[in-house]
Amino acid sequence: MTALLAGLGRDATARARRALRPLGLGAQEYLVLDQLRVLGQASQTELADALGIDRSNLATIAAELCDRGLAERSRDHVDRRRYVLRLSRAGERLLTRTEGAIGAAEDELLAPLDRDRRDQLYDLLRRLADGVDLCPAPSRIAGADEQDAC
Repeated sequence: MTALLAGLGRDATARARRALRPLGLGAQEYLVLDQLRVLGQASQTELADALGIDRSNLATIAAELCDRGLAERSRDHVDRRRYVLRLSRAGERLLTRTEGAIGAAEDELLAPLDRDRRDQLYDLLRRLADGVDLCPAPSRIAGADEQDAC
């Protein structure tokens, strides 16, 4: 089963990369922006942990997103020693543009499944992700909307 999951993960990532390339966005950059949309704001450590990305890699991705004006970094109002990231308006607009591209890539991958099977697959994947604290579900995040990042 591990080989099957790994292979599907590679295929899904390749499809996402192809879909995002015309928008000038990499797969990890997309995941970071989308997770920021769900969380509202987060420290780099929180984002790295939520996405399962190495913290030093996340720092590089965050710096690039801030340099491009897609995310904003500011001091945490509660702990002034800490910085938090949030999605900028430009980042929100870019994510809106990615929805069709990502949706089409997902539809292509999931074409063999009818709606009920897709819903079932999502529920099972969500349960697995929750079990390893990957990409927190909105219901587990205070103040988050009903959209899921991963």
